[in-house]
Amino acid sequence: MTKKAYSSPTARKLTLGQAKKLIADHRNYSEEEAAEFLESLQRQRRKNDQKRNEPVNDAKKQKRKRSA
Repeated sequence: MTKKAYSSPTARKLTLGQAKKLIADHRNYSEEEAAEFLESLQRQRRKNDQKRNEPVNDAKKQKRKRSA
């Protein structure tokens, strides 16, 4: 018997329906709970994207004006 060669896991794109089913099966959720879970992930991702796009207010990067 020969061993099967190792292959690393690959990422794949799922349709929304496939993602709901996968989450529902994996977490023992109903389809409605899976949909709510996906929506919470989307909200979190948008929030993180907004934070990433905000300008950084770093005092070290700003030129300071000296008072006379």
